[in-house]
Amino acid sequence: MSKRLKILFVRPTLGYGGADRVTVNLLQAFDRKKFQCDLALMRAEGEFIDQLPSDVQLFNLKCSSLWPMWKPLKKLISESDYDVVYSTCGGASMPMMLATWLSGYKGITVVSERNILFPPKKSKAKRRLMIFIKAFFYKKATWVTAVSKGVAIECKDILGVPSSRIQVVHNPIVNKTLLDGAREKVDHPFFSQFEQIILAVGRFEWQKDYDTLLKAFQKVTQVNKKVGLFILGKGLLENHYRAMVSEMQLDDKVCFSGFDKNPFKYMATADIYVLSSRHEGMPGTLVQALACGAACVSTDCPTGPNELITDGKNGYLVNVGDDIAMSERILHLLENHDVRSKFSIAAPKAVQSYTEENGVQSYFDFLEK
Repeated sequence: MSKRLKILFVRPTLGYGGADRVTVNLLQAFDRKKFQCDLALMRAEGEFIDQLPSDVQLFNLKCSSLWPMWKPLKKLISESDYDVVYSTCGGASMPMMLATWLSGYKGITVVSERNILFPPKKSKAKRRLMIFIKAFFYKKATWVTAVSKGVAIECKDILGVPSSRIQVVHNPIVNKTLLDGAREKVDHPFFSQFEQIILAVGRFEWQKDYDTLLKAFQKVTQVNKKVGLFILGKGLLENHYRAMVSEMQLDDKVCFSGFDKNPFKYMATADIYVLSSRHEGMPGTLVQALACGAACVSTDCPTGPNELITDGKNGYLVNVGDDIAMSERILHLLENHDVRSKFSIAAPKAVQSYTEENGVQSYFDFLEK
């Protein structure tokens, strides 16, 4: 048997984000005959940390923030014999590359770009600095992984990374955990209070734009009195959104249910799933919802949704920030069972690339080139 490639994955924590779940899925499902995988975390904490396989060694770098992690990571890399050092986080990619550079590491380096390169809220000065630093380090990496075709194009056009060194990867999201979870019964009392349920899943932060979703939902309730909005997630803006719901006098129609390791049963049960993001890389929750057969309404944000949804065929796309169009599409779906069924049947076919087998292969196959 040929020697297994020894890989060190690197990321901040194993919190409740999509990339955290993807990393755990990768570490659970990689081919043990071909690879040996370990994990270095900025801090060994997070909701998914208890799901790490026993054969994956965990290194706690004990850092309070991303950039300082380069120093203990450099020491770890210098004292080890890893064939590949592999980031699954855009923020961790740069200190990882600094660590490999300063340690004189000669193996394969893989960095990850999981979102658009120009987040709208960053100042022009911060954008220019970020682009300069990323371009410097990414050009030194052996491979750059991008979670969507749109992100891959940005890496080529903005960072100047040659196309030959960019790999579009498909997150291994559709697995046994998802399919089994989708079959579980929803016993939350909120679901029995309403004839129809709209579902949203994601962190409470500016990027996810729950403002637009709540404005759209308010318009929906003016027409449909028997619909509720169920939101799974947590984050810094939760109090802001709770206050917004109270100001709209929608407290009895909106449920903030926190984080749940099994959002899939809700996706399979809700009448509509809504993604309201201002920007993404490849929205994992939208992939999950489609895999669960949800009828979806999503913003056509950069990047990802329009690589999954063909408007009117297997879901609806609306412009970012357009609460009027969002409410109209939601109402149309709520009122038309046949369209919901059509979307529900077509949805899983759109995410075949994101099955565990196909997704894991996309993350590992190019390492053997």
